[in-house]
Amino acid sequence: MSNLSEHGWTMMPSGLASELLATLRESLFALELAGTRCLLDEPCVQETAKRLCSSLISAQILSPKATAIQAIAFDKTAATNWKVTWHQDLMFPLARPATSSGYDLPATKGGIDYARPPRAVLEALLAVRLHLDDCDASNGPLRVSPGTHRDGVLKSAELAETARRFGELACTARTGDVLLMKPLLLHASSPATNPRHRRVLHLVYHDGPPPAEPWHRSVS
Repeated sequence: MSNLSEHGWTMMPSGLASELLATLRESLFALELAGTRCLLDEPCVQETAKRLCSSLISAQILSPKATAIQAIAFDKTAATNWKVTWHQDLMFPLARPATSSGYDLPATKGGIDYARPPRAVLEALLAVRLHLDDCDASNGPLRVSPGTHRDGVLKSAELAETARRFGELACTARTGDVLLMKPLLLHASSPATNPRHRRVLHLVYHDGPPPAEPWHRSVS
């Protein structure tokens, strides 16, 4: 198992019941849509976020003060077989337009305010990607560049070269596995060569002091 602190990612079983995984598969995904954002108001997502948080607290990966602040559903099929180049996850949903120092690139998406939080806040975030289908090398798995989360926010022109220097690996998974990832870790995704459902519920937890700007949603 990869070391989360050193490498910026690791994989582990979620321990969630198959019935909950089935509910998530059946209720969160729209045909021919690659992704659906801001799902923390969904009861089944709230239940999942709380159960995963409890497990991660027990494993001493998160502290008892951690809260879920984002939830996105992704699917990759023949109709939504996308490619994503190397990037860091930097923009997060807020309850209001950001005015505090260090909150950059304010934007509005779907009527919700986003901004890039300061580095200290970004480093206190943990993405938890719950796999709702098996994902092998032919189905466009997430690719990560281990260790690239330690240098803060990188410039766009640096991303590809940084990933080349650090190397990459594909994060294949079985149904029910969770990929834990620091949002500052460089990651990418290639189109599937054998496209079929690759449904993922992507949750983000904040585990740090209260930020200067409140999150759009917070579930604990």
